[in-house]
Amino acid sequence: MSTHFKIGIIQNAPLTADFPNNLRSIVQGYRECIDHGAELVVASATALCGPKPGALSARSSFLKQIQAALEALSHELGEPPLLLGAYASLFPEEGDDWELLSLGGNADPATCGADCPPNVDIVPFLIEKDTVTELADAEVTDIAGIAAYVDICAGEILPEDADFDILIHLADIPWHADSARKEEENRRWEARSNNAPVVWVQSVGTAGSNIYAGGSGIYSAEGTPLLRLPFFESAARVADIAGTARARALPRPEELLEQALVRGIRDTAQQNGYTAVCLPLDHANSPLLAALSAEALGSANVHGFTTGGNSSAAATAEALGISVQKLDIAPLLAAAGTAEGTPLAARLQAALITSRAEEEGQMLLCPLGRHEVMLGQFTLYAESCGQLAPLANLYRVDIHLLTRLMGERHAGLIGTLAEPTQPEQDRIIHELADRNISPTELLANNPILFPENDVRYIQRRMITSAAKRAQLPTILHVDAPWERHELPLNHRLND
Repeated sequence: MSTHFKIGIIQNAPLTADFPNNLRSIVQGYRECIDHGAELVVASATALCGPKPGALSARSSFLKQIQAALEALSHELGEPPLLLGAYASLFPEEGDDWELLSLGGNADPATCGADCPPNVDIVPFLIEKDTVTELADAEVTDIAGIAAYVDICAGEILPEDADFDILIHLADIPWHADSARKEEENRRWEARSNNAPVVWVQSVGTAGSNIYAGGSGIYSAEGTPLLRLPFFESAARVADIAGTARARALPRPEELLEQALVRGIRDTAQQNGYTAVCLPLDHANSPLLAALSAEALGSANVHGFTTGGNSSAAATAEALGISVQKLDIAPLLAAAGTAEGTPLAARLQAALITSRAEEEGQMLLCPLGRHEVMLGQFTLYAESCGQLAPLANLYRVDIHLLTRLMGERHAGLIGTLAEPTQPEQDRIIHELADRNISPTELLANNPILFPENDVRYIQRRMITSAAKRAQLPTILHVDAPWERHELPLNHRLND
């Protein structure tokens, strides 16, 4: 496709069902794009409704709000059309019989269980001045005089036997480490394979355990990145699909990981009504967690607690400019008849920190990493206390690299940082938990790299710690695709 055509991208940060604010951000982005000559403006699949509404999407009130929001949006547009995704019923509405939605299309409640999926899904909508048109997903549509293949992209999709001028993906895919590189490779391959420009649009934000990165882009028919919006930030930009501009290179993986964690901490705190966070400073991961929190919310809104047993706590607080409070738990230990270093002492300390957090209206952060979580190497109701565990999806090598990165910015943050110990254990956990490999298969394929004693030890620990993991706070899914965390683990470990 050689004809010059300017496309604008809106990369907003929608909140689920917050239609007034979501509409405002879309209209603002739309106006920015048409001010720069956009002939078509594209927003993401979740720009209007927000990510992961769950059962809310099956409620008639939610779908009616979407219809009203789409109509309101059409009244705000100029001549260039707007393309975005929104939830809609997958069957025609018959009168006011909306009960079918919550029954998944089954009119008999007795035969439809609670897990029956509702007949709603995200579909593309073309919004023009005073006109709203629902489009078929993954089909070619004439938009502003060009044949556009439009889909709600949940992965790699290559159209078959379709004649089109441009591919437009309205994405709804959570971010994880290395996903940015893989998505760019897929988009460039699609462009070259179809000899057509590719538009990829993704919102930013946090929904539960999932983080959405943005990084939306436009690629030429030759696969050249023409435009890439910033990661983890709202933005609106315009590019000519037949232009010669070239987007900047992708950020380094550790930079994206840092940005993801900062965004996740900030969003989770704000969505739950917190302006400040607190954390124990005596844990080995505390310097990194404190540094990320300071970037997310500002140093004045990060508060640390220490019992005085860790000499690095004061250095961490000084390097970051955060407050630190020393807790005197000696009276509690004496009253309980226990000593420092026991599980009871750890629980008493956690109870005191939790109480202070509640009194001050601060969100408590859990400092555990993935190694400790998967092997159950923590005391329940002690180190595991908190509303969010930002690092619990990170292996020790990732925590080590990020801590070094933060140490370059904050003198005195880490002091002497030791290399991660027992890296082979993290590799085994990765194979079992992230790659879905059973212990027996792992031993059969890699008897030298993975000794049987090590594999069986980790297998036992992962099995026996399953109940403890179920009681952890929210974990940000940043190291592996979200679907891997949804798979049951013990059926693979009990081989």
